[in-house]
Amino acid sequence: MFDTPFKTRKNSDKPNQLWGSISKPYPTNKWWLNLVMGEGIEKIYPYPYTAQANENGVAFYPSEFQASNATIESIPSYSNWLISSKGGFIKREIYEYDDLMVKLIFKGEKDDKNYMISYLLKGSPYMTFYYNSLIPVLKHKGTSIVALEVRDSENKGYVVNLSNGSKYAIFSSEPITFNVVKNKKDFLIISHIDANFDTLYIHSMAIPVSAHVEFKDNSIIHKYKVSDENESKNLLLLAHPHHIDSLDCLEYAENLDNYSSLRGEMVGVIGNVWNLVYDKLSGSSVKSMHERKIDGEYLEKIKESLENEILYKYEEYESRNIYFFGKKLARLARLALIANQVDSNDVKEKAIKELKTQITKLFDYEVDNPLFYDTTWGGICSGDGMNSKDNDFGNGIYNDHSYHYGYYLYALYSIIEIKGIHDEWIQSYMKKIIFLAKEFTSSQNNEYFTKFRHFDFYDGNSWVNGFLVHENSRNMESTSESVNAYYSSYLLYSKLNMTTDAHISDLLLTSEIKSSQKYWQIKDDSIYNKKFAENKVVGILWESHVQYDTWFGSRPEYIYGIQLLPYTPISFELLSKEWLNNAWDTIKTRVYNQKKVSDEWSGLIQMAGAIVDSSINSKTFEGIKSYDNGNSKSNALWWIYNCKYN
Repeated sequence: MFDTPFKTRKNSDKPNQLWGSISKPYPTNKWWLNLVMGEGIEKIYPYPYTAQANENGVAFYPSEFQASNATIESIPSYSNWLISSKGGFIKREIYEYDDLMVKLIFKGEKDDKNYMISYLLKGSPYMTFYYNSLIPVLKHKGTSIVALEVRDSENKGYVVNLSNGSKYAIFSSEPITFNVVKNKKDFLIISHIDANFDTLYIHSMAIPVSAHVEFKDNSIIHKYKVSDENESKNLLLLAHPHHIDSLDCLEYAENLDNYSSLRGEMVGVIGNVWNLVYDKLSGSSVKSMHERKIDGEYLEKIKESLENEILYKYEEYESRNIYFFGKKLARLARLALIANQVDSNDVKEKAIKELKTQITKLFDYEVDNPLFYDTTWGGICSGDGMNSKDNDFGNGIYNDHSYHYGYYLYALYSIIEIKGIHDEWIQSYMKKIIFLAKEFTSSQNNEYFTKFRHFDFYDGNSWVNGFLVHENSRNMESTSESVNAYYSSYLLYSKLNMTTDAHISDLLLTSEIKSSQKYWQIKDDSIYNKKFAENKVVGILWESHVQYDTWFGSRPEYIYGIQLLPYTPISFELLSKEWLNNAWDTIKTRVYNQKKVSDEWSGLIQMAGAIVDSSINSKTFEGIKSYDNGNSKSNALWWIYNCKYN
């Protein structure tokens, strides 16, 4: 029996043999999850390459893309390398993983001493394979090899020329002679090249074998361990545009070009420590916003709106769907916090009372769809979600957990903000509160939860699609809800005096915002081509695909609006003025050139416009009669008032 504050259940989805010796808690949203889900044969994206694994080995090729008005997508290649061994393999599985890498082991026929390990990480110009007592076999499919040049007197460096004009460099940690049959125990490193051989050769023996992430002050630090410690400072990796914005004290590689991914050109950097430094941390930057005095006509309008909105039937805050229930609780939390700011004490107390009532029902299993600890994978899932993968937007298969639980954390934070940490209700549910927060923000692997469930430290943002297997691998639609999740955990941990967890959440929040502003909020055509950049926003970003669309429809208000909600103080950090100054005319035209736009979506769009459009004011929201279930008129008026200060 697991000692958890939540009741336990087993998940109907079970880990397969591809997980190897990895056990609970499982990493349910890693970028490499396609290696272990289903048959484990779908693509993964160790930028700048596309790779696939099967019983024969690992196939890979450089990623290339094609664009239209609504999409940018990777081009499937029928010309690729297959890395294998003579005699083949009888088994493959995950060997181990860490914060940035995964190792996939392929076992030969004889015994456990015969194997190949594929070292997979994002941002390496090399694809690396370790052979133990096996003979490497390198096949190129779809294009013939026209020449093999020896470039090193010790037979450690080769260039392969293909009939399509492409060139690849092959490096070995020990001398290797192709077409000679003999056992090998060494690293084999392959890289696509243009005119980069000398640079790649110089750095080829700095082989990354593991990596971890640390947090210090305003920095997220990536530390890579290489196979030969003497080569540590010689490690060559590739950085994306968002890395270049924040990287401190790294040497850039010369004569290294033509590496890219969906996110743009990749720049060579040298060194085994990446220090990503942020000028400021986003959560602490808006810490005092609810302390600002509201006066004048807005004070009266907000108070009147609060009085009207708190009169809603409390049953309206209930919802069987775990996502919508959370949004309604967060809406009520916003009313409580705004009421506290404007001294509407009656509204504040009613809101807090109802929040406690509804969360008590959830925590005490008095609702039809409660939460359970999943003893199979290690996480918190809704009952309905565990009954069917189609329920609760895939909550039972670890889809969107940060979106869902972020709203609950915000509601819990609001209670502590107003009532204090020593409040009797808070103390009675403290274990469940912390347990729920740790579900997607745990900073260490422990017996209950995987480390940072959703976060991809190389990409600087979260992936949310859980067990769902797609050709384009990981995706995220609503960056604003991901931002809300880390903002909420930052606020909650701060109020719980869990300073280390609060600091880490603030760093993750800051990184999420930086990536959102770089890859979802389109300011120009520096990342995406001009045709797609005219959309001004990304609806869904994948590792190898970008869409002007959503999962629930293609109407413009959906595509823009899903990147805006929910509106809280952190939205002023997320929604870049530079972006909105450039994008607002496009957003406004595309949304309102339609026959009908619902009030719920119109309210969200107008709130964003208010950042840069002074014609949007309190009168604008007098005409809006219905709000998104996570929003309210009171929140809209609070937002408009604060726009003049931000």
